[in-house]
Amino acid sequence: MLMISAFQITIFLALLLILVVFALVLAAKQKSNMRFLIWGAFILFVPFVGALACIINFYSNKNDIKTI
Repeated sequence: MLMISAFQITIFLALLLILVVFALVLAAKQKSNMRFLIWGAFILFVPFVGALACIINFYSNKNDIKTI
């Protein structure tokens, strides 16, 4: 039988909160306010998937070569 203690739930929620806050900070570094609002809504409505998608998107776009 699967037994989940209150301590495990607290740790999981704390890690989820840290992940969401980190993703919102990265989304705030975007130049466009509209992109931040879209990412913020996505992160808040689908916390785990939205936060991971935002972090992956931020770091994958960070390494792009910018041309003039």
